[in-house]
Amino acid sequence: MQELVKLAIEAHGGLERWAQIRQISAAFTASGLGFKQRGPNGEAVAALPMRVIVDAREQKTIFEPFAAVDQRGVYRPRRTAIESFDGKLVEALDDPRESLKQLASGSAWSTPQVLYFLGYSLWMYLTLPYSFLHDGMQCEEIEPLAQGDETWRALQVTYPASYPSHSTQQIHYFDDNGLMRRQDYTVDVRQNLGAAHYIDGHRNIDGLVFPTRRRIYARGPDGGPRKDKLLISADFDDFELIRAAS
Repeated sequence: MQELVKLAIEAHGGLERWAQIRQISAAFTASGLGFKQRGPNGEAVAALPMRVIVDAREQKTIFEPFAAVDQRGVYRPRRTAIESFDGKLVEALDDPRESLKQLASGSAWSTPQVLYFLGYSLWMYLTLPYSFLHDGMQCEEIEPLAQGDETWRALQVTYPASYPSHSTQQIHYFDDNGLMRRQDYTVDVRQNLGAAHYIDGHRNIDGLVFPTRRRIYARGPDGGPRKDKLLISADFDDFELIRAAS
């Protein structure tokens, strides 16, 4: 195991505890320019506080409610679906990532497209750093980043095609304790928009550590965040860990 990956995993609770978890559930609220840019459906999604449920074993994310008070969103990599709470299909989209690649710049997103973006994003956020160990991941420590009076170690990660993510290559930054503090990436489904994603408010939940506050800024020409352009503000609370059946 790469040394920085090992440090990060231990700082966030360790593999032994993580192996006991089947789902992570949390209250989730989001806002920001990024939702407005996605059009009316993006704004409708951000208008409602949600509960997000992430499967720790497979790429699946559920949002309740989603875009309307009487429906949920179910993300899987190859299909997103909006359902009523009694299980009736409202709207679905196959190959959602491909549909976003074909979407003209500036066009409004459909609700299943917004669901795809949020679904893979939150699955990634809530399963890191453990998912660095998935098959096909390539991790390499690179030059650190000076951040105020701190220096954060940097891990360049190349994601395999089987792992839906913002971009194939990303840089993850960690403080001296091994806690993840920032991610840099381009958002492929947003015409390669560069983002500087700050992470804090780490909280210990039954021995596993999760950040509760995320602020995602457009990244400027110097690689730093454009503090005048907050794309997404995301907050998490009321965590619940659902353990795997023994």
